Amino acid sequence: MSRPPEHPDSPSDSWADNPPPGYETPPGYGAPTPPPGYPPAPGQPFSIGDAFSWAWNKFSNNTVPLVVSILLYSVIGGVLYGLVFVLLGNTTTTSNPEGAGGSFYAGLGTTGSIVLQLVSYAFGIFAGAASMSGLLDIADGRPVTIGSFFKPRNFGAVILAALLVGFFSAIGYVLCFIPGLVFTFLAMFTIAFVIDRSLPPFEALKASIATVRSDVGSALLSWLVQFLVVLAGVLACGVGALVGAPVALLIQVYTYRRLSGGSIAPLTA
Repeated sequence: MSRPPEHPDSPSDSWADNPPPGYETPPGYGAPTPPPGYPPAPGQPFSIGDAFSWAWNKFSNNTVPLVVSILLYSVIGGVLYGLVFVLLGNTTTTSNPEGAGGSFYAGLGTTGSIVLQLVSYAFGIFAGAASMSGLLDIADGRPVTIGSFFKPRNFGAVILAALLVGFFSAIGYVLCFIPGLVFTFLAMFTIAFVIDRSLPPFEALKASIATVRSDVGSALLSWLVQFLVVLAGVLACGVGALVGAPVALLIQVYTYRRLSGGSIAPLTA
């Protein structure tokens, strides 16, 4: 009697050689990335001290593209908002001269205010997606330039993901604020999953929630440190935000990669 063929999924085969269906090796990685929500790989526990050291190291080695991109976004944002005020403000003031009340913002009226909010939201999504794309390049050990922070990846999916998170967050904030805060915390890696692993918006949201829940303590500590770093930068006459903002975002990227089992570029001289 002939021997039956060996089962292809025998226990001797390693996960790295036979990853679960649907998970492929991302470009530049040495092994397949575990499914979202897995804890850090053995021997690589999350440390907020390591996260800060890594973020500062990468900021120090990429200061020019990080700082200049923030300055450019500030200028572009100022120009966009200024155009909305000038165009819609003048139109509304001309048709309703008595409604301006001496205030330029009041001259915008309801329509102008809605347009300004839409412009702000759209610009914020683009800036966030493009910046995250550049930060993930740093996490992969790729060289970055100023242009790296103006090329959002998977932007269509990012827009849908941002709208999804914004919708549920708004509902949560209406319900006594706390539910919205909790949801925002759980969803903080959604955009990263969309850009980094090309997940659909809803799958990226589920992956973010699973990843945060896999190590709530580390995620919460990282979140608080990011807030304190940004706050310290703002209190330093605002100029410190040029350092605090990118360092905080790098801490977030480090946390995302560590908690989701992804790779992270080593420290450099």
